[in-house]
Parts: sequence; structure tokens; C-alpha cells
Amino acid sequence: MDFSTLILGIGITLGFFVQTILGFGASLTALPFLLIILDLRDSIALIAVFLPFFSTILIYQNRKLINKKVVLEMAIGGVIGLTIGIFALKYGNPEILKKLLGVFIVCYVGYSTIKRQKVKIFNKLGFVFALLGGFFSGLYSSGGSLFATYIYNKLEQPKLVRATIIGSLGIINFIRIPLLVGTGIITMNTVEKSLYMIPFFLIALFLGNKFYSKINQVMFKKFFLIVLFILGLKLIFF
Repeated sequence: MDFSTLILGIGITLGFFVQTILGFGASLTALPFLLIILDLRDSIALIAVFLPFFSTILIYQNRKLINKKVVLEMAIGGVIGLTIGIFALKYGNPEILKKLLGVFIVCYVGYSTIKRQKVKIFNKLGFVFALLGGFFSGLYSSGGSLFATYIYNKLEQPKLVRATIIGSLGIINFIRIPLLVGTGIITMNTVEKSLYMIPFFLIALFLGNKFYSKINQVMFKKFFLIVLFILGLKLIFF
């Protein structure tokens, strides 16, 4: 195993370990490692190849817990935002938007930690969160944090939150692939690299499911907010 394969493998393992536990976070967790070897577009393309497989496995495992009403609520805005975001990835580089997303996430985590309560007004902003989440999913594959923020404030039980995040992002993950292929962001080179990453991906799913089975409601909330905070800082400063 050469150095580049190892670095990419570490990124894929850590990214999908976090995503298996929380339902989101693979891209922003993996990107610092992938960007050592690949550029931004190739890194996002590599992660995108695995996301439909992740969604298929996790949606099947959690199908009885997914709130289908919330998933449908997020679908329309998410698909519109995704399409816009992918074309922005192809033809632009709006770094300032990424930093603004990071500021929003950090402020939200701060509010949730200090007030120890959810933000009720978010319950009325489903389409807005879906649109922006879809946009950043297309642009940086980082929109899961916005989907997660809305769903976390919408639902109560951690298992329902996680399952519904997985279900909502599943739509995005499947639709993203033909759009990335059509715009030339996913290439045969991407597919070839992904074949070497399959063992790392499977290890991440195994370890993530093992860890999640031991987590309780209090731990889930703490881990959820810690990961959101770290991802928010990474959006601002990296």
C-alpha cells in the first residue's frame, strides 16, 4: 500500500465512521486528508461515489425509524439546492459562502450549549434549510450539517433524528451522482480510486455501527454538537 492510498483510506475511514454514527459529516471529516492527495473537485467526487452505498445500507437498517414526512419536506428544496451547488462547484469557487456556513454552525452550537434547548423557530424553516443544505451538498458535500440542524430541532429521539437525517440525505446522495457524472466531475479515474477505498469504507461502517450501539441519548447530543462545532470551525478556517 503506497502513501497516497493510505492517506485517502484514513480519510474515508474517519469520514464514514462519523457519518455512520450521526448520519452526516463524512465529507468535512474526510476532506482534510483527501486534499493532501487530491484537489477539491476530485476529493468531493471520491466521497460522492460512496455516499449512495452508505445510504442504501443505512436506510435499510433504519427504515422503520425514518420520519417520512420530514424526509419529503426536505426533498424538494434539497434537490433544487443540490443542482445549483454542483454547477457552482463546476464553474465557481465561492469560498465566502463556506465560511458563512461555518459561522452559522458555530453560533448554533454555542446557543444550544448555553441555552440547553432547541431553536423553535427552525421548525418553520424546513424549505430554507433544505435549499441551503442541498446547495452546500452540491458545492462541498457539506450540507448534511444544515439538514442535521433542522431535523435535530424538529424531532426528539436521537434514533429518530439520526435515521431521518440518513433518509433525507439519501435522496441527495443518489441524485448527486448523475449530476456529477454529467458535469464531468466524476470520471473513470474517480471510479478506479474508489475501488481501492472499498475496504476502508467497509471498516468505517463496521466500527461506526459498533460504536453507535453503545451510545445513549446524552452522549449522542454531546457528540452531535462537538462534531458540528469542529466541522463549523473547519469551514471557517480551512
